[in-house]
Amino acid sequence: MKLNFRRGSAFASKKAKAYLDTINPQDIKNIAVIRHAAIGDFMNIRPFLINLREFFSNAKVTLSVNRSSMYGIPKDLIDDIHIMDKDNPNDRTKKTTFFQRIKQARQLPQQDIVFDLTDSSLSLLVIFFSTAKLKIGYPYRSLRRVFYDIATLRSDFVVEAESTQHMLNLLGSKKLTPLEYGYEEKHPKVDKKKIIYFAGASTADKCWEKRKYQDLINKLSDKYPDYEHIILQGLHDHEKFLEIYEPLNQKKNVKLQAVMELDDAMQFLANSRCVISNDTGVRNMAIAVETPTVGIFFTTGAFRYWPRDGKHSCVFNLEYSSPSLEDVFESTTDLIYKIYG
Repeated sequence: MKLNFRRGSAFASKKAKAYLDTINPQDIKNIAVIRHAAIGDFMNIRPFLINLREFFSNAKVTLSVNRSSMYGIPKDLIDDIHIMDKDNPNDRTKKTTFFQRIKQARQLPQQDIVFDLTDSSLSLLVIFFSTAKLKIGYPYRSLRRVFYDIATLRSDFVVEAESTQHMLNLLGSKKLTPLEYGYEEKHPKVDKKKIIYFAGASTADKCWEKRKYQDLINKLSDKYPDYEHIILQGLHDHEKFLEIYEPLNQKKNVKLQAVMELDDAMQFLANSRCVISNDTGVRNMAIAVETPTVGIFFTTGAFRYWPRDGKHSCVFNLEYSSPSLEDVFESTTDLIYKIYG
């Protein structure tokens, strides 16, 4: 294999170059991918895993995950799981000790290549104790060269599902364009006039005001009376959204949807025409089943989570304050008109 980059766009050690000169993709037998993250991040790496399995066709793929965030693991695209614990599995109020983490890091079997798609203190621990022949990650600080043999830049202006694939492009793999998530057969789309709203997020500061959601649903349900407008509930107690639904429950086309099993939720999103949500996993789930989305951003940069394929819109202000009701309404109606007429 030959490296494909110009000086400054990535880093590769002499050891990495010498190793790659001796092998072909078909020679690679064991690969580990580190993704200590939640469901939205698992959705984002599905194109990477699809491309990985195609390029390294003979490799067994192990995914290293954080036990507290295993919901939505892409089991269909991996062969094995390696588990790390940040919190004590017997008492979530306590952290695991450094020595416990070292023990778990050492449990990752011998690998030919390890890809670190997380870049955290926990993932660096796995990298440090790994005996892999090639370690690939992100070079955010010069110290990373102690841990990685190869490092690629990750732009905040390229959608994450694409930037992870740069690690494979560097090795000569052809990027999958458009992005493929591998859900076409499992969750085939059935077109139904439904708009889904999810008002939750991983942290409270990422949540658009509930009163604005209520007003948006009221306005869109009048604009599209022949659509179902469905408020999707989340897993947690603060994600029941009754304060949004109850003032609107007299409207026949506004409904509240209880939590579903993951596969049912994925199909439910696939059968919808649009999903409106904060920066959260539900929006990434919708993207993965090719349902148009309107993302509401005001604490994190939108470009890294915005596929520019014409099917998705992101609403944010230049000063990153909370977007107005009018801006979200206009973005939604424009998207629906562009796609469905």
